[in-house]
Amino acid sequence: MIVRKLREDELKRGAELSALAFEYALEGAELPPEAFARRLIEHPGDASDVHWDSRWAAFEDDGVTMMATFCVIPWRANFDGHAVTMGGVGGVATLPQYRRRGAIRRCFEAALADMYARGMALSYLYPFSNAFYRRFGYELACDKVRWRLKLDGLPGVDAGGRWRLSEPGSDLSAQVRAVDLRRNARYNCAVFGGDTEYRWASENPFVKRDYTYVYFDEAGAPSAYACVRARPGEDLNCVKSGFFDRRGLEGLLALLKRFAANHSHAVLDMPADADPRALLPEYSLGTVERTVVQWGMARVVNVEMALSLARMRGEGRLRIAVTDGQIPENNGTFEVRFAPGAANAVRRTDAAPDVALTIQDFSRLLIGCGDLDPEWQPGVQLNCDIDRARQVFYRKPAYIAQYF
Repeated sequence: MIVRKLREDELKRGAELSALAFEYALEGAELPPEAFARRLIEHPGDASDVHWDSRWAAFEDDGVTMMATFCVIPWRANFDGHAVTMGGVGGVATLPQYRRRGAIRRCFEAALADMYARGMALSYLYPFSNAFYRRFGYELACDKVRWRLKLDGLPGVDAGGRWRLSEPGSDLSAQVRAVDLRRNARYNCAVFGGDTEYRWASENPFVKRDYTYVYFDEAGAPSAYACVRARPGEDLNCVKSGFFDRRGLEGLLALLKRFAANHSHAVLDMPADADPRALLPEYSLGTVERTVVQWGMARVVNVEMALSLARMRGEGRLRIAVTDGQIPENNGTFEVRFAPGAANAVRRTDAAPDVALTIQDFSRLLIGCGDLDPEWQPGVQLNCDIDRARQVFYRKPAYIAQYF
């Protein structure tokens, strides 16, 4: 088996694997490979097209017959107030006749080594199976909450600002992006997308019937947005939405209530720490449905880098032993010293660790997607007072809206 990155003349075959695996019609399937690649590179449809040269594939020993493929998108993402590079793994596909032959495993071995060499701090993916991706060091990460709200039960309070529709002649995609920049600065793993990721906000709403509204506060600054998909007889679907403070959320709820004449309920996703219940006049009697959705898996790619950037609580020192079965540079014991206002100092040590963790538990806990509780975490061994360890490993706001 041969594993390497795709060449331009192989992009069409890689796209065909994805179309077959995910069962969708491939646009441009009639084009020859050269024309297909030229169109993809010159007119990228999404971030995976922009970073076409970061697609990995496994081939038969002939180096020609493609078995499996996936892409690694070098997202710019937030980690404890730092903009880091996060490898977003997407489009994982294997032709049925080559499944269970270890092709994806071999691709991950090569891709993770490449991510480390390229200076990536984190990696993220959306799994078809948690158990499968745990083999490669990934662990459950961000949650989101899906709310289904009865529209006539929403508060009718005017939030004081005004809403505008993004449409031809009034492109508000820059304002949508501005809202996301402020929101995403709060959450670990949140992606700071580029121009390609915001094309949806400038599309003609009268073609797709996806309507993007931006809320401007009393001072005229954008503070919330909602892209709503309105279909007769269906719930009003907020396919994308964002806000960064309570006033923005109040404005969002006030907008949704305006659709009560045509729809009974609205559905929207929010970060787990954004809780609108105190703003709702009625929560019982079937007016609200709340579902927690597990939303992806993460792993730390570079342990030493992540420890140097992580936000610690108070002043102290902790020795942390990590076991990583994929990236050998992450194995060992790291001593981190930290204090308010000072950069973390990280060094390797042969001293006995205060905490020993698998890379899966280390990733989940350092990113802040869970609480440290060794009784329920068999991959964690605690050799110090738990309050000391919780200076480093504690729950933090974490959320990712970008799907790839």
